[in-house]
Amino acid sequence: MSTPSGKQRSTQSSSGRRVAASAAARKAREEFEQLTQTPVERVVGVRRGDPGWTVVLEAVELRRTPPTMDVLGLYEVELSARGQVSGWDRVGRYARSQVDGG
Repeated sequence: MSTPSGKQRSTQSSSGRRVAASAAARKAREEFEQLTQTPVERVVGVRRGDPGWTVVLEAVELRRTPPTMDVLGLYEVELSARGQVSGWDRVGRYARSQVDGG
């Protein structure tokens, strides 16, 4: 999408094609942190959808002492093919010390 000055947005390639996975993950992390004021620990997944991306983030919802008892949230952030965040959902919540039983 072009701005009034004709410059391309940074999340879109100059030809208007879909953004790369790394750009989608970066954009999801930045916007999620900015809008929710929730620090993101890491990106734990990136999946190409039709037409955009789903980025899975692990975020610190509640800091505890000791840190192994921090409460983390797992979020799926949806982005358009051009890298615009369209929404997110919390899909899990757990203590940092919790081991995934799989």
